[in-house]
Amino acid sequence: MSMWQDHANALVAELTRRGVLAPGWREAFAATPRHVFVPHFYDDDNERVSADTPEGLAAVYADESLVTQFAEHPGGGFCWPTSSSTRPSLMAQMLTLLDVDSGMRVLEIGTGTGFNAALLCHRLGDANVTSIDIDTMLVETARARLAGLGHRPFLATGDGALGVPVRAPYSRIIATAAVATIPPAWISQLVHGGRIVADVRGELASALLVADKTTPSSVRGRFHDIPGHFMWLRSRADHPLRDGTDPDTSFDFTQPTQTTSDIPTDAFDERELRFLLQLAVPGLGPISKNLPDGGEGIFLHTETDCSWVQYRPGTDKATVTYGGPRALWPAIEDAWQRWNRWQLPSIRRFGMTAYDDGRHHIWLDHDQSVILTGEPVA
Repeated sequence: MSMWQDHANALVAELTRRGVLAPGWREAFAATPRHVFVPHFYDDDNERVSADTPEGLAAVYADESLVTQFAEHPGGGFCWPTSSSTRPSLMAQMLTLLDVDSGMRVLEIGTGTGFNAALLCHRLGDANVTSIDIDTMLVETARARLAGLGHRPFLATGDGALGVPVRAPYSRIIATAAVATIPPAWISQLVHGGRIVADVRGELASALLVADKTTPSSVRGRFHDIPGHFMWLRSRADHPLRDGTDPDTSFDFTQPTQTTSDIPTDAFDERELRFLLQLAVPGLGPISKNLPDGGEGIFLHTETDCSWVQYRPGTDKATVTYGGPRALWPAIEDAWQRWNRWQLPSIRRFGMTAYDDGRHHIWLDHDQSVILTGEPVA
């Protein structure tokens, strides 16, 4: 038995022991050589590591996500990771949640290295697998690697948000690139009763959504407390950042509004609250624990219009200053109050109904309890 097969078998045994690898996927994971799709990767110091060495090969079959590609920003100055091989335990959980059966046609959003497409081909057959990525080089490299193992699924280059209509309809759609909501095209290309498994996230938290098509124009499902933290679905191949543009950071600190708050500082570290905040305040950027003036506190802002909040802890109450095009703090405070009123709900209590016209509803416990409504993006 080859060394890679020993590593693959050990990984399958470990994932099985942890209860994340369903029986129907064990053979696919054991028979698919991950090192063929990850011949090299980048370590935490961004140093290139080859799978040709014993240490590199062992790392490829460890339960870790591995960055496999960087892209330079068009303006120069920095590089950004644009492709990775997903942590096998997360991939196993997503494939289990996908709940496939023989003969089902699956669309994968985010071809990446091609490893997940190979797993799907092994389980369902090449003819039932379609995969799309924005990056032509990734697609063609994956095509060659898959063909080397005898797999020939349908691979396409393009915007994953648009799906692959020429191959529709699909019984299942799995996204290995993150989205803020379910794109309408995915809903339109899904059969009635079909399922979508995707990482729905913002800049603060991530969770897998499992949504089924319950009407001709909508999907509905619950969030699972499984963070994906996938790279964002990109709209441009020539730009490594999410929307193909750089976030605006021109904050207007003139004419601010000031108030006080009872919200404790450590509340902003709570993953469940952060998850609700990003749903309640679309466009909310990463939370910084450094204020622009260097003082102690928390800085929140929106990446869409540069509205901002400076939260400074105090002995009794925090001092809050906010400004910009919209009043950001009242929305944040309202989300905090509702989170407490709902008795600090876990992520599993939230769900989403998304429509093929771009609207979506966020609900708590059941779909008749709508707490937030998202409108189509212009």
